[in-house]
Amino acid sequence: MKKKTLITLLLTVISILMVTFFVRDWLVFYNCGAVEQCLVESSNYQNIAKFAVTAIMTVIVFFIGKNCLCRRDRNFLQAGFAMALCADFCLKILHNYSHFLNHRGDYTLLGICFFMVVQALFIYRHTRTSDTDNSSPWILCIPFAVMFITNALHLFRIFEGPTVPIIATYAAFLFCSLAVACKVPKKGYFPTKNARNIKRGMILFVCCDVCVGISLATGDDHSVQEIVATVANNFVWYFYTPALILLGLSGYKRKE
Repeated sequence: MKKKTLITLLLTVISILMVTFFVRDWLVFYNCGAVEQCLVESSNYQNIAKFAVTAIMTVIVFFIGKNCLCRRDRNFLQAGFAMALCADFCLKILHNYSHFLNHRGDYTLLGICFFMVVQALFIYRHTRTSDTDNSSPWILCIPFAVMFITNALHLFRIFEGPTVPIIATYAAFLFCSLAVACKVPKKGYFPTKNARNIKRGMILFVCCDVCVGISLATGDDHSVQEIVATVANNFVWYFYTPALILLGLSGYKRKE
């Protein structure tokens, strides 16, 4: 089977999975409303299907081989997707199927930490101006400064736990990564179609994480706040799936 045919087949499987878990999410919401326990117990298929999407896209990225723009670009992209796979394993599998360990919150924070590495790798990838560019992007100083400040405040007990420092640091990585990605088409290093995929992919990535942020809102079951959080959660993978596809395909050399 030719590589192009195989990738088309895998993308078709991803599309089918996306349609099924998106429909399933809304059916569960219709049946459960905003009752958290009911939502959790009815989301086994969605969790597995969503993790499968990340796994399949990671396989596609590791199939790049000689079709890469250059070896360094391929390495950055493959490392980024490997970290994304680890993150989603924490968020969709460990978080949802290890209740007896009583560490669901820890798995969430660990997943966010993996996504920090993902965004750092994307920043390195998207700031390069040549195949031999080994410079460190200055913009990484921003998230590391946020990390230092928030952890210092945590040491002085301004924050009770690590949640705020970790989320604040990831937000800094995310928006720095978005700023870098939006400049990619103007730099001219990446081919036009690849640069366009990078920019659109990161915009969708941010939309996904904005929905994640809204979904973290909590309240009483059936409260407006909880309903909004549940609706936002249902849109997370609506944005995240095409973001993965666009970023993954941005590493393939294509005809202009």
